[in-house]
Amino acid sequence: MSTVYFPAAGITFLRELEQNNRRDWFESRRARFDADVKAPAAFLADAIAVRLGERLGTSFGHKIFRLHRDVRFSKDKTPYNTYLRFAFWPASADTAEVVAGPAFYMSIETGRHVCGAGAIHFGDEKLARFRTRVSSAKHATEAAALMSGLAQSGITFAEPELKRPPAGMVALPENASLIRRKSLVAWHEMPIGDTPEDIRLDNCLRRFELVLPAFNWVQAL
Repeated sequence: MSTVYFPAAGITFLRELEQNNRRDWFESRRARFDADVKAPAAFLADAIAVRLGERLGTSFGHKIFRLHRDVRFSKDKTPYNTYLRFAFWPASADTAEVVAGPAFYMSIETGRHVCGAGAIHFGDEKLARFRTRVSSAKHATEAAALMSGLAQSGITFAEPELKRPPAGMVALPENASLIRRKSLVAWHEMPIGDTPEDIRLDNCLRRFELVLPAFNWVQAL
């Protein structure tokens, strides 16, 4: 499986689509899309799911999100996304939360390749458990230390979604940022240069290993 990869030709296709985001352009090049983007993306996703399952001792489900955009309520009427988004989750997870987390995430874009892990959106029950946990100064300190340690390895986290603590919660010095969160994902980003290279399975797995502590923390909620 070490030779599995998403080809540089696929990134080139996405870049060209970015400049020609029209149905006629895409349809006249569908065979190229199938060969350079769709098939290798599916093969890479299958391989990642298998290897994550071997690493964590459980089977993993996975999803590649649609290239077609839902433009019904958008001012931007371009028909296609110019990136590929993936999610990988334990097959035993609640079906209502398989993508929300705990999960691993990946994005192949025209200028960057991103791998992440955690929860992209806490469901109501998990959000309540998260807030209960970080209401403890001890557990909030542990979570902050985890995030700080990951940051030293080049891992980033999105800013909290809320500007102030949720109703009924009092911020402590240890959790002031944490209780304003509705998600927790550790992201590792690598730029894709002007001359893209193949995105190889082993590279993806090494980077998922970097963000694995965030996956484990969310899974333990």
